[in-house]
Amino acid sequence: MSFLGQKQPTWEQQEQNDSQVNWGVVVAVIGLLFIYAYLFTHVADWVNLPRPQEMAEHFGIENEKIFDRDKNVDSEMFISSTRQFNSDDERLILFAIISCAFLSAYFLPLRFKKGSLFIWFLIGMGVLYGIRTTTCLLFAHWIVYLVLHVPRPSLKIPFGFLAGVFACISFAETGDLWIKNTAVLAGWGVGLCLLFNLIVWPAMRFNLIARGLRTLVIQSALITVGVGAIWQGIQGEAWKLPLGILLFFWHWERLMLYHVDYKSGRMPKEISPIAYLSIFLTPASLPNWKWGVTIGQGYTYLENNFYCQDKNRLAIEGIKIWGIALIYLVFNDVIRYGLISLFEFFKIEVYGARITRMVSHYVAGGEVTTSSVLATTILDQIRWMMLWGGSVHFKTGIWRVCGYQMDPYFNKPWLSTNLVTYWTRFTFHYREFLVRCFYYPVFFKYFKNNIILRVTLATFAAVTVGNLVWGHVTEGMFYHGMYFHNFAEVLKTWPYFVLLTLGITVTELYLFWMKSTRKPWTLDRFWFTDFIAMYCTIQFYCIIHVFAKPSSGATLTDCTKLFLIGFGIRVD
Repeated sequence: MSFLGQKQPTWEQQEQNDSQVNWGVVVAVIGLLFIYAYLFTHVADWVNLPRPQEMAEHFGIENEKIFDRDKNVDSEMFISSTRQFNSDDERLILFAIISCAFLSAYFLPLRFKKGSLFIWFLIGMGVLYGIRTTTCLLFAHWIVYLVLHVPRPSLKIPFGFLAGVFACISFAETGDLWIKNTAVLAGWGVGLCLLFNLIVWPAMRFNLIARGLRTLVIQSALITVGVGAIWQGIQGEAWKLPLGILLFFWHWERLMLYHVDYKSGRMPKEISPIAYLSIFLTPASLPNWKWGVTIGQGYTYLENNFYCQDKNRLAIEGIKIWGIALIYLVFNDVIRYGLISLFEFFKIEVYGARITRMVSHYVAGGEVTTSSVLATTILDQIRWMMLWGGSVHFKTGIWRVCGYQMDPYFNKPWLSTNLVTYWTRFTFHYREFLVRCFYYPVFFKYFKNNIILRVTLATFAAVTVGNLVWGHVTEGMFYHGMYFHNFAEVLKTWPYFVLLTLGITVTELYLFWMKSTRKPWTLDRFWFTDFIAMYCTIQFYCIIHVFAKPSSGATLTDCTKLFLIGFGIRVD
């Protein structure tokens, strides 16, 4: 469901949806979180229960692909880039924070719910990452808030001073003595207070400067990536970002969506700091913070979906999606290796369900069959979806039990019979980011009298330009480092984005001209055509990933030849 299809609930409606307490729901949420803790942490030792592997063996279940060395379930849900705790303890802290966040959001008065989620995020973040990193992330978002939402005159001095305090804790070497720390904190506070009050905010009275500063803070991630890549290419020295800033940069897609709401007038220009910070700094952003970062989108989407239904119904929906996440997390490897074994039983080489291995094999002179290309590309996407499925469904579940009617990241993509539907079902929140930030601005501005050019240009802006430059270039640099060769390697994958653009464009135009009243998967004589359309849709999307995941040393020619082999065409 897009934010365009739902109105913001009134305060009275939200209070009505918050009125009923169901203790059964409360016990179910906490109970399911305990099951998560039992499976993925050492809590079994604390409550004198057998560990998960021992329990499974008691019931005759033995599978090495489910459990890790400590006899707990091996999990792709984790807390990245921490050194203070082991992974099991980090997950236990996460589940404890989520439990407290749920209870606060469920029982506190409506006006305190969002603030409580922000507070629990700060507690969890502080415990897992330390005060310095937490404050650094808070400082970066505070700067965005001060630039987008210039405070009223009575708050300008304290808000500017607070920015300096955040900056000092984040970056200054303050020493050990408290009196020295106090003096340094005051110095930084006064410095940034003067900067904002005497320079930044007065300059923002000029519209051009205001737009430029807002664009600068919203696009800071992409700007840093571009400048950092060029700097490394020229100077040979790669930038290393503080962890708090890196955490902030991973919010760039949601920041852009927030900015879209800001510019379009769908949100008030003046909102409280808690209203802003609670959008980005919530418990749902703690696990796997690099994965599914568009979940939650901007301001309007969250406001439209906060307590828009009865809180017990939302919590039950959260429990259900946590159940789906549990299947992904526990049986991911079992299902993946089972599929690999199934294909290998039929003598189809699938290279461990990894496209990069298949490309490497081909570049090294190995023979690759059409069936291998088709099967490997599909299995690689299944592998990716199941890898992400557990963590992004768990994130969605957190949002739901905390009162938000959050759409799932994946929504039965195997039911798609065309690329437009598949793109929505497969990565809903990321697709919304591309559509709202790139597709709509172009579609509503250019070639209004020519539907072919209008759709083609808008799709190209979203699927090629936005997807490649804002999405994959930025992520590639943050994953692998601020090196120019990483920047160039991502750009080499351009054929994938162009082919995806062409496929979606043709599909959009076909659906525009060939309108059908028949609903897909209706049990009639056309049911088999739905199956064919589903397979062709998914296979096309999967096979173009040959260009998106080339191995080291593969040329565009190599990838093109493999792509054609997938269609039964061999070019010597």
